[in-house]
Amino acid sequence: MEGPYDKVVTFIALDRFPEDMTIPSREALHPDLAYLAGHSLGELLHAEYQATAAALSRMGRMNCSLHLPDLTPAALGEAIMFFQLATGYAGVWYGIDPFDQPGVELGKQLTFAAMGRPGFTAEPIGLPPGDSA
Repeated sequence: MEGPYDKVVTFIALDRFPEDMTIPSREALHPDLAYLAGHSLGELLHAEYQATAAALSRMGRMNCSLHLPDLTPAALGEAIMFFQLATGYAGVWYGIDPFDQPGVELGKQLTFAAMGRPGFTAEPIGLPPGDSA
């Protein structure tokens, strides 16, 4: 709610959960949380999302929602593609060529080499200690 008005908050909402869990009623449950008993975790997440989006809107903060029908590889792939396209459009909007950024060039070259693209020599790619490929 605070800070400069130069960002858009993007919510990713899941329309169907593959599994949902009912919040149990327990004696040890703090009295301030007792009203949650019998509701599902999905209901709670959805209510939190709607309330946060509404609060941002009331305060004049830009926000948008991306609804995924479910959590499948296809839905995630579509979301990733959406953000890739949005990044490209934003770059053009701001006068930046989003497909010619020197800061990512070395990563592209190493990827080309690792995948056997002609003209690029494969070399060992060092990982931080403890990381594995």
